[in-house]
Amino acid sequence: MVYDLIIIGGGPGGATAAEVAAESGANVLICEAAEEGRYKCCAGGIPVSNEDFSPIPKDVGEREITGGVLVTPQSGPMEVDATGEKGYCMFRTDFDKYLIDRARDAGAQVMYKFPIKHIEVKTNRDVLVKGPQEFRGKCLILATGLGGAKLQRQVGIEVPPMIGAIQAEFDLPESAVNEHFGDRVWEFFDRSIVHNGVAWAFPKQDAVSIGVLGEGVKMSHFNTFLQYPLLKEKLKGRDMKVFGGRKVWAAPIPDKLIAKPYCDRVMVIGDACGTADPILYEGIHQARLSGKLAAEVFCKSLEEDDFGETSLARYHQLLLKQLYEEDLRYAYKFHHLLYHSGLMEDLINAIYSIAQEDSEIMESTTALFSGSQTRKQSWEVMMSSKWKLVKKLGIWKSLHLFPTLIRANRI
Repeated sequence: MVYDLIIIGGGPGGATAAEVAAESGANVLICEAAEEGRYKCCAGGIPVSNEDFSPIPKDVGEREITGGVLVTPQSGPMEVDATGEKGYCMFRTDFDKYLIDRARDAGAQVMYKFPIKHIEVKTNRDVLVKGPQEFRGKCLILATGLGGAKLQRQVGIEVPPMIGAIQAEFDLPESAVNEHFGDRVWEFFDRSIVHNGVAWAFPKQDAVSIGVLGEGVKMSHFNTFLQYPLLKEKLKGRDMKVFGGRKVWAAPIPDKLIAKPYCDRVMVIGDACGTADPILYEGIHQARLSGKLAAEVFCKSLEEDDFGETSLARYHQLLLKQLYEEDLRYAYKFHHLLYHSGLMEDLINAIYSIAQEDSEIMESTTALFSGSQTRKQSWEVMMSSKWKLVKKLGIWKSLHLFPTLIRANRI
């Protein structure tokens, strides 16, 4: 049997692509290497921007998030209120199942525990995927995250650069989560924890995801974070949850969008494409957007019966227009200022201080958590107040910041 579309990977991007394509009447197969209900190493923050694709039922979202907390060595906790800009924290197991169920309801077929080992692109015919069985498809979408690097290289598509993340889930009763963390996502900006990165605490219903990410992150960074005074007291006497016999999980996270996410009959989406936002490294909305765009291009190509490179190049054009130019380009600017200026903690403190007196700055600061503004909008607001930032930082720190700001503006 030849499928119209084969999708390798059943995460948010793959499931979203499958739903869109199946709703158009295409014959769609999802091949997922993991078993159904597997644990996914992910903080589980689902920002309000995901409502662009479909409403998130409350029985899927474990905890509704109403704001964020910024913590630096010099100051904190600094609270940011996002009431009215609904987001959730949840286990990815539940969220991914919800999205796969939507794809199934639309008509997609799903095969679990079905790792693909080899791909052959027949330019003038179809794509052959080899796993426990062999299947053919007219078009292929790779939604493998960074675990599918070998498959990407097989079809001649580059793999994005990456950083690392380490995470564990701590078991807390709901009353303790409410008391110690509330309905807030906590972000820790402190280079004594991890250099060029961030640490976090994301509350769920009766658990809290604790993790660190950054360049060259190791278990020593994670252990350092567990001893952080503000966090250590909140977790005192609490055990880590066990999933698949493991307590601590590690995962790679993409650090940059790849230059060409397509070739004959193949498109790459989500983390495999490098779509994660490099400020807080949220990637779910970006993966779903790339999946939606790839599926829409597939549907058009199916009508035209043309899955050649020129036809699928439309996916890249849409990705640049709707994701890079509105969000990722400006997220890279923010990333450069925060993680490569040597002033990360000072910048966070100064921006928060300005936001106390400037509602527009506060709205843009909140948007960094909630996704209620594009990164382009947030950047433009922040840059309109750069002289206030200079005043807060002081002359010597500002002089140190300017070369980094010039480089960021060139991105």
